[in-house]
Amino acid sequence: MLRFVRNLFALAACLTLMLSAAILMQRLAPPTPFALLFTMPDGTPCSRPCLFGARVGETSYQEALDLLSRHPLTRHLLRRDRVSTTGTLFEGVELIVEVQGDAWGKLVQVSLHIEPTYTQRLRLQTDSLEALPRAALASGSMGETIAALGAPDYVRLDGGRELRLYYQLDGLTFYFARRNERLNPSDALTSLYMYAVPFPESPSLLPWSGFTSSERYYRRFTSRLR
Repeated sequence: MLRFVRNLFALAACLTLMLSAAILMQRLAPPTPFALLFTMPDGTPCSRPCLFGARVGETSYQEALDLLSRHPLTRHLLRRDRVSTTGTLFEGVELIVEVQGDAWGKLVQVSLHIEPTYTQRLRLQTDSLEALPRAALASGSMGETIAALGAPDYVRLDGGRELRLYYQLDGLTFYFARRNERLNPSDALTSLYMYAVPFPESPSLLPWSGFTSSERYYRRFTSRLR
């Protein structure tokens, strides 16, 4: 019996050491490109809401451009000024980041598009894709988003193969391409917007209910209307 207890304690100690080592390795591991979205250029986390270290409402437009010019995800991208509006684009093969300011030099919006569509590229009057640098961030997922920021406030299901996650007070909106009628952690991120003000609530926004089917979201929505 004594030997059994000793072996049990030894096993518990080994498991504790293995768990501690795994946590330490995770903390020491370099952040993924997706996690770098929410860091300063030096890799330290930035206070929410932020993208690339810029904070709408606090960071000026010029300060945001300086942050993106130094940030590891955007510093190698092709930088060009918008002609029609106060804005600057950071463009790569798989990524477009747009920074918008107002007439008073305030930052009003930061957005990014992963694997931009033909329409998005057409309005940029860009050079050939072969002349663009390759972006470090080529993908992202719904699971990574929630792991980084926690559960969103709302979901919007527009039908088809697209959905949106809303972090209302942060002014963050994420767009995802869906594989099927369920919300999956592996659903791919396509676009991300950070706005100057929180968006208003709307009947089309459904409270977050986890990774489940669209039918369950709509069923909960209709039950609230009764």
